[in-house]
Amino acid sequence: MRDVKESEVRQAEIMDAALSLFIEKGYLNTTTQDIIDRVKISRGLLYYHFKNKEDILYRLIERYSEPMLRKLSSIAYDPELSAPEKIKAFIESTLVLPGDVTKEMTTLQKTVNLGQNRYLIDQFSHNFINKLTEYFSAIIEQGNSENVFHVAYPRETASFLVTGYVFVSNEVKAAHMDADGQNRYIAAFKAVLARTFGMDMNLFEN
Repeated sequence: MRDVKESEVRQAEIMDAALSLFIEKGYLNTTTQDIIDRVKISRGLLYYHFKNKEDILYRLIERYSEPMLRKLSSIAYDPELSAPEKIKAFIESTLVLPGDVTKEMTTLQKTVNLGQNRYLIDQFSHNFINKLTEYFSAIIEQGNSENVFHVAYPRETASFLVTGYVFVSNEVKAAHMDADGQNRYIAAFKAVLARTFGMDMNLFEN
């Protein structure tokens, strides 16, 4: 079905409407018909842009992760930063403090935590981890060349570290942990990094 609006514009309208309904009614109580009625489009047009409600949710998760991915990419390939500076900035950029949490973020987090949506977050996490591994691997390789890291297998090490970090971070978010709790996990992660990279912990603080 041909849409008179640009595809990206229409998709954004549908996602905005869906998220608004998820906040108002809850994900489970929102139907595709609710979304159709809110946007005032035909059923065919909805399915032209999205496979189903789960597809809309997945795209919403992607949309909310894009700013972080852009920031992490810019950190990883910033020619002005040393490798330890990049690691520190990388960690700080992935922290979500209580004051930064919006109702949209809270709704999405609650929704992906639903049992029936676990496969969605697993699929998203796999793709997210692949991108983060690319960035983290580049930082490790830089650290090796600067002689501040001593890692024999940068890509593989990045994959292990990022996978653990992402899944632990998801659990921390799900538990609504306060800043002190998050800081303990960050301190533990830095200790793991220092031992894995064969580096001085003080380099994180410089």
